[in-house]
Amino acid sequence: MLNLRYHVVSLVAVFLALGIGVIMGATVIDRVTVDQLRNRLDSVEGSVRQTRKDNDRLAAQLHTWDRFVDQGRSALLSGQLKGVPVLLVGVDGVDRKSVGDLRGELATAGAGVEGTLWLKDKLNVKSQSDANALAAALGVPEDTPDVVRAMALSRMAGVLQGAGGPAGVIPALRQAGFVDYGAPAAASSSSSPASVAPGPGTIPVPGTRTVLVSGAGARLDDDTMTMPFVTQLALAGAPVVAAEAGQDTPGGRDVFVGLVRDRAETAARVPTVDNLESFIGQAAAVLALRDAGHGPANHYGLGPGAQRLLPEAAPIP
Repeated sequence: MLNLRYHVVSLVAVFLALGIGVIMGATVIDRVTVDQLRNRLDSVEGSVRQTRKDNDRLAAQLHTWDRFVDQGRSALLSGQLKGVPVLLVGVDGVDRKSVGDLRGELATAGAGVEGTLWLKDKLNVKSQSDANALAAALGVPEDTPDVVRAMALSRMAGVLQGAGGPAGVIPALRQAGFVDYGAPAAASSSSSPASVAPGPGTIPVPGTRTVLVSGAGARLDDDTMTMPFVTQLALAGAPVVAAEAGQDTPGGRDVFVGLVRDRAETAARVPTVDNLESFIGQAAAVLALRDAGHGPANHYGLGPGAQRLLPEAAPIP
């Protein structure tokens, strides 16, 4: 007959066996888990090493491209606009660095840079008092903001296309705060054919070609303000290039020049550049100015409607 001691020993043995089984099972599972984690870690470390190699390779390529730009800039652009007067017109709010870089490339091309005319936010004419101030600057009767704004844009386009003298309109608009003017660097203005230094009272000189820069960040509406301005220039046969600095994000490129490319009045008359933020776009703008007025317009850059990165080489005489 079994006694109590036997039952106690048996129960202890059972629980001891269960404990040993649990410990051994946990040890096996832990080893499997550790092995899996170690394999995953090795895979991640391999991916990181490969990514670093790829980054180093891309950085080397970028450095090579930077050297190419520095060394090839003169060979590509030098003399392309020798003695040609060029006026930059920018809409307040756009990337000014791109405009400044373009001015440098125009100087490399030998252009007579006349400076930059900035169309300011006040041209939105948000109040009747602004409309009255604009009418006074233009020397016309007071009217509604829409009417006076359209008249101002038309007057400025007329000046840029050579249909009106610059002595009155631009200085008056500048004094009233509707436009601003950035003078060119002395080196770039020295090749200008003008007999006096460029300034708001002398621009544009005869034969001027214009680059109009708008797009992302612009404080004037492209559809209702900038487009009528560039359309009037185009229909008058004025040599003008439309450009913008884009971003490789949804809706970040082709903001302004897309309108130029889509409309029949401008698509065949106004060359466009949608990547002015890069040297490629700046070079395209310079070469498009060289070709402006000679044949149908072409469109350059990376966005929808772009046909090429750069214009074709000019025929060798």
